[in-house]
Amino acid sequence: MQLIFRFLKQCWKALNVVRRVVMNVVFLLFVLVFITFVSLFHSPTKQTELVGEQGALVLNLDGYLADNREQTMTWQKALNTLDSNQVARQISTFDVVYAIENAKNDDRIKGIVLDLNYFEGADLPALEYVGHALNDFKAQHKPVIAMADNYTQGQYFLASFADDIYLNTVGTVDIHGLSAENLYFKSMLEKLAVTPHVFRVGTYKSAVEPFLRDDMSPEAKANAQRWLGGMWQNFRDVVAKNRQIPIKDVLPDSQEYLVQLKALQGDSTAYVKQRHLVTLLASRPETQQKLTAVFGSSTQHDESYGFKNVDFDTYLSALPDRQQGDSAFSEPTHKIAVVNVEGTIIDGESYENEVGGDSVAYLLRQAAQDEAVKAVVLRVNSPGGSAFASEIIRQEIDHLQALGKPVVTSMGSMAASGGYWISSTTDYIVADRNTITGSIGIFAMFPTFENSLKKIGVTADGVSTSKLSEISSVSPLSEELKQVFQLEIENGYDRFLDVVSRGRQLSKTDVDKVAQGQVWLGQDALQYKLVDELGDFETAVKKTEELANQKNNEQAEYSVEWFDEQPQGFKALLQALQTEAKSFVNRSVSEMIGLPKPVEQVRSQLGVLSKFNDPKGQYLYCLNCAMVK
Repeated sequence: MQLIFRFLKQCWKALNVVRRVVMNVVFLLFVLVFITFVSLFHSPTKQTELVGEQGALVLNLDGYLADNREQTMTWQKALNTLDSNQVARQISTFDVVYAIENAKNDDRIKGIVLDLNYFEGADLPALEYVGHALNDFKAQHKPVIAMADNYTQGQYFLASFADDIYLNTVGTVDIHGLSAENLYFKSMLEKLAVTPHVFRVGTYKSAVEPFLRDDMSPEAKANAQRWLGGMWQNFRDVVAKNRQIPIKDVLPDSQEYLVQLKALQGDSTAYVKQRHLVTLLASRPETQQKLTAVFGSSTQHDESYGFKNVDFDTYLSALPDRQQGDSAFSEPTHKIAVVNVEGTIIDGESYENEVGGDSVAYLLRQAAQDEAVKAVVLRVNSPGGSAFASEIIRQEIDHLQALGKPVVTSMGSMAASGGYWISSTTDYIVADRNTITGSIGIFAMFPTFENSLKKIGVTADGVSTSKLSEISSVSPLSEELKQVFQLEIENGYDRFLDVVSRGRQLSKTDVDKVAQGQVWLGQDALQYKLVDELGDFETAVKKTEELANQKNNEQAEYSVEWFDEQPQGFKALLQALQTEAKSFVNRSVSEMIGLPKPVEQVRSQLGVLSKFNDPKGQYLYCLNCAMVK
């Protein structure tokens, strides 16, 4: 009897544990739904009214820059915010520039303070775009001051545009150069007995090398060294010019660096000051005193900094929504539509950080049907992806041009492979000098696991009516299928050459010389006529206005309106919940297992394959383009 009682007692304890787990899960799901619902239906465009002098505009960039705005506040970020933890967020580069441009002529704003302590960086084109806006702001004789306890390389590049740079008395500036690193899986695949069937064209098409080699090929290494070296040279040129120091002082030769650092007994803070990378070494209280002397004492709403200021989010909320253009006040008759392509291009609708070919095509069709839209800016920040989805987008661009609406491409940090495919036939291409572009090539990959299964005693067998139907991930590919895939890839490469040839008005032979998967910086792409002009987003908008006026034989003023995909209502709620649930599971599993960073890096890179959903299995993708650090 006592044994039965103990058994029932243990069962009751187990039941209580299960009950608590279920209740916690239900509670977390409730919190997730509630926060997602509130963040979806909370209006981000509600304006704040600012009255009187505001002191400094503080650009507290607590996150990273991207083209698109962050759509919703995730439940993890919301909970961390409630717990007073610092939360990195996605900030639109265009919102930052918009705020600076408005502050430039705003008498209430006396200067700008760049608070870069929690800034996680951005690509060079985005940083330079913000930097140019800061230069225009300084032209109005308003000071720009950067402050941080320490500066990473990206933080410092942006800080270099400031008049003065404040660094903590025990801080440092970490300028170390650029590197591009990839992971290679050939040996791992061999150990797992996985057969990676790869079909490609192009000597430099290195996107599939990680599955065929254990290191970077000499051709790919030479190609990467060329564009990475050019990017680093541009980095040093900008910093040296902004700080008015010799280029060698931005980052001395490694041996010279060691000699000079040893002379200062390893004091990296003193070394930063010696190279004139910063203006002032100051503690946090001293920094506050300095800024108070410039902008005045804080008021009740800005006491977190101690000096008179308005933060970035508050100031932005006091401005009209830039994405609506003049339509926020009236219905303009002359509009330029901006359609953004940011992220890996996938077939179907956009999902998380991937941009769907159907979603972009829908926005382009909206611009085609809107009679007030006279021209379109295609903003591209993508390493490519699905060949089919890329062509769907390009076909809609053809449709716009057939209606007499010019299309101008504005390239961001990268417009490579599929990103270049959709750009190549537009009327004009503007790239930043540090844009990563080109990568004109195509590949397909089909792994099979017949040898892996054999190791555990599993084999596959069956019958078919044709060798062409014998496609399976658990059986070897037939020679006939291999030839079919390779022929289709070669045809796809020829079509890529043809598209670029028509769009850029070059012979296919000339295109092939700069193609074969080679990657180019924007400044080199200009030399090879792959782009028309070096500039930023504003350059592209001005060119679009010019082409629209030429097409319509008039001199009109245009409202710039962003056409973006905003899921509404129940669909938006379901999409957000799906995204957050997936993120929650991934994060929970990683934390529970305690995966080290290198393993997470492997998982992340292999995860790129899961994004590929082209119906023909053909990809225009530049895997190495996103590996710069």
